[in-house]
This record gives sequence, structure tokens and C-alpha cells, in this order.
Amino acid sequence: MALYFTRLGYRTLALAAALALPGLAMAQQASPALTAFAASARAQGLAASDVADVLVTNSYTDASTGLTHIYVQQRVNGLVIFNATGAVHTDKTGKVVFATQDFVANAAAKAAAASPALTPEQAVVAASVGLGLPRPVGLRTLVEARVADGLVFNNGGISEENIPVRLVYTRQDDKLVLTWNVTITQLNRQHAWNARVDAQTGHLLEHNDYVVSEAATFSEAVLRHQNRQPLAAFAPAASPAGVRSVLSPSAAGSLTVYPVPVESPNTGTRQVVPLASANPTYSPYGWQVSQAPAGTFPDSYSLASSGKFLTRGNNVAAYDDNSNTVTGPGDTNYKSATSSPDGGSTLNFDFPFVQTDGARANLNASITNLFYWNNMVHDVMMAHGFNEVSGNYQYKNATGAGAGTDPVRAEAQDGSGRDNANFYITPDGSSGTMQMYLFDNIAGNKLVITGSSAGAGTYRFVSVAYGPSITKKPLAGNLVLVNDGVSADGGDHACATPFANAAAVNGSIALIQRGGCPQLQLNPKTNSNFSDKIRRAQANGAVGVILFDSVASTNYLSIGSTDTAGIRIPSIYITGVDGFKLRSVLQSGGSLTLASATPGADFDGAFDNAVVSHEYGHGVTNRLTGGPSSANCLIQSYTSNGTTLYTQVMGEGWSDFIGLWMTTQPGSLGNTPRYVGSYLLGGTAAAGPGFRTYPYSINTSVNPLTYGRVGSNATYSESHALGEVWAETLWDLNWQFIGRYGYNADMFGTTGGNNQMLKLVLDGCRLQVCNPGFLDGRDALLRADTLTNRAANADLIWNVFARRGMGYGAKQGDRVNGTPRLTNIKEAFDLPPNVRSVTLATQNGATVSSSLEAFPNPAQDRLTVRTQLASTAPMRVVVLDLLGKTVLSATVPTAQMQQTGIELNTGGLATGLYIVRVTTSEGNFTTKVTIQH
Repeated sequence: MALYFTRLGYRTLALAAALALPGLAMAQQASPALTAFAASARAQGLAASDVADVLVTNSYTDASTGLTHIYVQQRVNGLVIFNATGAVHTDKTGKVVFATQDFVANAAAKAAAASPALTPEQAVVAASVGLGLPRPVGLRTLVEARVADGLVFNNGGISEENIPVRLVYTRQDDKLVLTWNVTITQLNRQHAWNARVDAQTGHLLEHNDYVVSEAATFSEAVLRHQNRQPLAAFAPAASPAGVRSVLSPSAAGSLTVYPVPVESPNTGTRQVVPLASANPTYSPYGWQVSQAPAGTFPDSYSLASSGKFLTRGNNVAAYDDNSNTVTGPGDTNYKSATSSPDGGSTLNFDFPFVQTDGARANLNASITNLFYWNNMVHDVMMAHGFNEVSGNYQYKNATGAGAGTDPVRAEAQDGSGRDNANFYITPDGSSGTMQMYLFDNIAGNKLVITGSSAGAGTYRFVSVAYGPSITKKPLAGNLVLVNDGVSADGGDHACATPFANAAAVNGSIALIQRGGCPQLQLNPKTNSNFSDKIRRAQANGAVGVILFDSVASTNYLSIGSTDTAGIRIPSIYITGVDGFKLRSVLQSGGSLTLASATPGADFDGAFDNAVVSHEYGHGVTNRLTGGPSSANCLIQSYTSNGTTLYTQVMGEGWSDFIGLWMTTQPGSLGNTPRYVGSYLLGGTAAAGPGFRTYPYSINTSVNPLTYGRVGSNATYSESHALGEVWAETLWDLNWQFIGRYGYNADMFGTTGGNNQMLKLVLDGCRLQVCNPGFLDGRDALLRADTLTNRAANADLIWNVFARRGMGYGAKQGDRVNGTPRLTNIKEAFDLPPNVRSVTLATQNGATVSSSLEAFPNPAQDRLTVRTQLASTAPMRVVVLDLLGKTVLSATVPTAQMQQTGIELNTGGLATGLYIVRVTTSEGNFTTKVTIQH
């Protein structure tokens, strides 16, 4: 079968383009812009030598705005500096309207000599060792080139794709270290490591991951909601039943799916959607390959000779990847004619879905739904500006602009992990990969323990991605608490082998406590050592493992990323509450037997359409930020010298916004709580729970997040949680646009506040600096509004951002080595002097105003009043009844009112309607609230 386009194809194209650009008309047209860029950079303190040698990575004109976007990288000694980027944007006349740069000042003086001690081959080996991967075997060069431009090796048996290597400089403190940049895609595609190896010593200096994952969110969501309602209550009252028979056995050219904007089986019903729904403007070749004119696609992609009609088209190839494990590459399934549902010559993709039948019984319906949603998101994003010249995901580009050959590879029921979803970020010309996994049915998973009465009973558990699944290799046997002889607190952490009680463990189920092994380094591939514990239990003869959390008071259900090499026994994970209970029984001499571990019917990630849209959103925002050739301009975290560092980059926030936007039903209200992943947690759309710390809502009593949360603690240092602050702000702004311009149910339209907001977000991504912080993102939206709407919405944008702590006086904090950190952040709720305070839209009685906020509304015993208004004197806050009588009053410093506001005790007020009035040096402002006991 013919080769498929991979990073090798992209790298070759990109290299050719980069080498050719200086002599092309495009570069000649860009010269005045680059001259202006250099002048701007020098005015900011750079030396002439710092801007004397720049590499143009992308230059294109966006027809919808008339703006030309030129993206560049800094070079010194002929080598690029990793992530030292810049951009210059010009209008239709060629006038520079905006320029950004994050170049290194006095780069030549800071750069080490460009003479590496390691060869490129040695760099690949050093990177694989540093990442904890096997050493490459049979490594050979496939593409020869100058080391400054990058050469390509074969996969060496350790990477699913060929391995590109390039000599670059990397910023470390105030120096430029000579490094080899090596990219290794793990065989299961759960990680695609972009590693910088010291070119003199072979030390792994730093690395980041091109795979953006939801891995942290499932277990954290369970932990967050443990005290809000019992996990058993998470299951819907009636699990979505679906239909056991097909809906339209004779409907040609159709897909049976949960259609846009239905979020999941919890929020709507499946419907028959014609393949003709493909928008001809944005999918001129249709959605399915056989809809395109003959010869559009080669047989190596269309698989026409197979006689099958698959979920494969110009925008996406969707298929089953359940067989993908750490050693079973998904690339095989991508090329297979049997891993996708066959719609037959009539193209009738109508398959049954019944939740209780189990995921594998619903496989064809799952892949079909995933295929449809990837196509819909493609068309909608293209309608709002993510088009071919911008680097969208398509096999064939009708305009000839952009690289093409890169449809999304959408993998359903991926077998390389569980309770997760991810997207493999790639530059234009190389397919992005979306991996959707199966999720534990927590309420349905039943662990039965017999024996001593103090421990006998039924418990909850989550499946573990390590080793064989319990459906293939049942878990049962005598339960034995491990004693490794070395770890503290009883030795049950499995930190060393052989175990002190190896004879007892042999042939039994090993009970092992999480953590407790400080002498062991975390596996860099998984950021955990769970798999090492399981391997030790296996080496001591255990036939299975129960891992339990290390905090006795928590209901924390968690397990790390997959690393199954050499593991042959099944495992499960239980909470600390349950684990310590079983541990106590065994320590006191009791006996326990694991009678059975029966999983409930899994939830399938491909049926949660908001999560599917979220993952696709990563591909959109990464290619728009820094240009389509970049895959390094939204690094959410990276590891430097063994320490994982999180950044302010808001990738998870944009993706949450896109997921919410795509699944907004007509008639929805902004203050109605919206959850992400409620279906996958076994919850409901109305009551959750979801993956995030708070549901999304414009009502600050429902979602109180502000910029001050970013980096404030461990929770809000992780990319998903801090992304919530950004997504909530965008969500607020979306509803203010709807309040001003109305809602348009036509997702392809240009009118309606929802459509204008999505367009603004995509335009802002083009304009923002590489690896932006929150305030960079705010300013990019303001700049986009200025350039495309003549600043018609600047007041709304400023007021919404000020309300969420990103006002005029806010500070973004430290930016180190081109990356916005989580330190020295300052939130502020004020407006610029020339921006008026406006009353923002309200819904269902929820007061949402930058002038005056009063929440919750209705209130019971407590009412918070806050305002971003300026005042030269302390503010006077009074609450009046409908007869004008003052029932509560307080005088509050202006700074306090702008930040936290004042909390009033309303417990003594009668139920009814009241007026809140705030007096400032600028005048009086009022709003209504309801007290309801």
C-alpha cells in the first residue's frame, strides 16, 4: 500500500518553502513589512544583529479581513532559536498595523559556538534515553540536509513516525545553549515528544509534548465532586437507551448521529443526517470520499479497491483504534479497510446504539458520530476563518493554498488508554490525530470483597490502563497486603523487590498503596510510577493488583497514563477511603478475597460532542497562533531539567469555548450552568458533574473565577484548571455579543453575536504573540476588533475582561525564555480611562454588570455587591426596600469594591424585591435583587 503523508512529508515541504521564500514574490512583498518589523524590534532594545537574519516561516493573506500575516523566527550563527518568534501584520495597502516579537537581545554574544560534539544519530539515542524510551534500532537517515534545516531519520523502532532532528539554540536563563531538537512520536500516539538535547553533553535539557491531553481531568473531577453528591448519584436516571434497530435501513447517503448542536446522548436523540449536509463552500469534495469526482483521492487514501465505503473523506478519516496499545501502532488501523464502518454502495451509515450493550457493540455508531462531528467542526471553523491558507485539516485543498495531505485521523475507542481524550498537534501538511477513549462507568463498576465482615462488601473502582483488561483476564483471588520491607508506614507501597512477604503474595491479589517511594523517579513518559509497582507485584508472583489512594480520607479515583510494557496481570484502582479500610482488616489479621470485579458498560468519548469539538479546537488554535507551520506556539507545559513547568498559555480555555459554542442549543441562556464531560462522568447535562472545577455560567455566583486564580495554588497551575478562567471569560463575552447582536442558529452565518464572537476568537489567535499569556490574549481580541470592526466592541471586551480580573491595571507577571509563567500575576477590575463602563446583558434575574454586580440573585442570607467603577472617595452601599427605606448600609474602600466587593448579611430581611444602590464620586448606580429564604 502506498505511503501516507506524515511529518516527513511536511518537513520536506516546509524546508523547501523556507529555503525558497527569500527569492519569491511573496518574500519581496513582505520586505517592507520585515523592514518595519526590524525597526520596531530595534526600538524595543534589540541590536541590529538580532534582526539581521530572520527566517520567514509563513506568510499569507486572510481574504475575510484583508490582513496579511507574516511569521518569522530569529536566527543566530545560521541556526534558529527555539521559540524566538515574531510576527508582522499588514492591511490591504501593505501598511503595518501590528507587530510582535519575542527575540533574544544580544543573541550573538549569548550563543555558544555552533559546533556540536554529538552527531544527529547520537542525539536521537540521547533523547530516547532521557525520555525513558527504548533505544532506537536500525536507525538510518532518510532525508539528508544541513543540520540547520533539519534532517530526518527512520522511526528506529521506537517512533510511529520518522524522527526529525535539527540543530537549534535553546534559551536557558541568559544563555543560548546549542541543542539538537528531536521529535519522537510514541507508538501509541499518547505522547509526541519534542526534545532539546544538549549538543555537547547529550543531557535532556527540556521537552514538551505535541499531544494535548485531558488525562488529568477525569480523576480530578471525581475528587472535586465527592462531597457534593455520592458517586452513585452521578448515573443518569435512565441511561441513554438509543435504538436497538437502525433508524433508516433504506436511507441512502446518510449518517445516523447526535447532530449539531446536541452535546451528548443526555441532551438529545439520534437523527438521520444526509451526507449532503456537507457545506459545498467549505467541503467542496463532500464528506465521504466517494462523493468527490473520480480521481480526487488516490486509492492509498480512498481505499476504493477494497470495495468498501468507509467513514473517510477529505476532512477526516475516522476508524476503530481499540487494538492500539503501547506496542500496537494505530497507523496500521489508519491504513486498514476493515477498521471503519462500511456504509455500502448506498452510503447508509446507520448503526444501532444501546448504552447498556457495551461500547464494542456500539462501535460503528461511535465511529460514525465521530466522523460527522469532525466534519461539522471543520466546516464551521472554516466558515469563520480557519481555511486552507490558514492551515486547516484537509487531504486536498481546492484553492491550492496551504499544504494539504493532512485530514484529521479520528480514532474511536482507542486501546492505548482509558478515561481520556487527546489531540496530536501537527504543523500544516501533517495529519493531526484525535484519540477518543472509553470512560469508566463509575457507578456501574462493582468490586465484590468477601471474608472478614469488617471488610466484606461492594466497592467502586476504576479500570487501569496497565496490562490486560479485567474483561479479558478476570480479577479474582486471595487479597494480600504487600510488604516491600523498605517503605515507611508498613511497607505496602511496593517500592522494592523482592517483597518481604513474597511467598504470601505469590498466587494472590496484591493490595498496594499509592506513592511512598521518594527514592524512585517518576517515569517521564507517564509522570507516575504506578506501572513500576505493578511490575514488582508481578515479579513476586501476584496474579493481579489493587492500587489504592494514599490519603485515607479521600474518594480519589485516579490512574496515570498507560505504560504497559511487560505487564501481564490485571489491575484496578480504588479510593483511599476504601483502600485503608481493607488495609486495616488485613493488618489486624483478617482475611479477604476478591470475589469479582465487574465493570459497568463504558461511556464512549466519541459520543460526547463537546469533548470531540474541544479536541478539534486544539488543532485550530495551534495552527492559527504563530502560523500554520508552527506547532510550538501554544506550549501548555514543558519539562526543563526534570521539572515540569506550567505556563499561562490558554489552550484548554479556547478548546472549552469551542466545545461549548458548538453545542449551544437555540434558546439557551448564558447563566444556565454548562458542564464539560458530564456524559462521560455518568452525569446529566442539567446537574453535572463535569471535568471542570466550576460549571460555565455568566452568573458569578455559579462561576466565580477571576484572573487571580491563575497560579494561585496547585490546582490553578495545571493547564486545564487555569484554562477554565480563560474559557469562562470568553463565554461571558460570547453572551454579551449575543445580547448586543442576537443569536443566529445558522452556525455558518456572519451575523449574530455568536458567529461574530467565534470569528473574533479565531482572528485574535492569528494576531497574538507566540505562547501568549492571558493579557496577550485579551489584547489580541481588542486588536482584532479594532482591525476588523473599527473597535465597535472595545467597550464590551474591556468590561467583560475587567469583570474577570483582567482589567486595565492587571499585570501578566513574569515571562521567561519566551514563556509566560504563573508568577507575579496581578488581577485588576478597572477600565482604561477612555473606556466607558457599560451595563452588560442579564438573563433570568442574574445581574451581570461591569457597573454594578449583586450576587447571588436570588440571595438568601448573604449578598455580595461588587463594582469596577472608579471613585475618588470610598463608596456608599445601601439596600432599600420598595418603599425607599434603607434596610442595610455600609461604606467600603474603592479598591475593595473593585476587587472582592462587600458581603452583606441579608438573613434578617424579609423575602421580596430590593434595590441596591452604590454611590461613587461619579454618581449613583442601582440594580435590583431578590431576597428569598
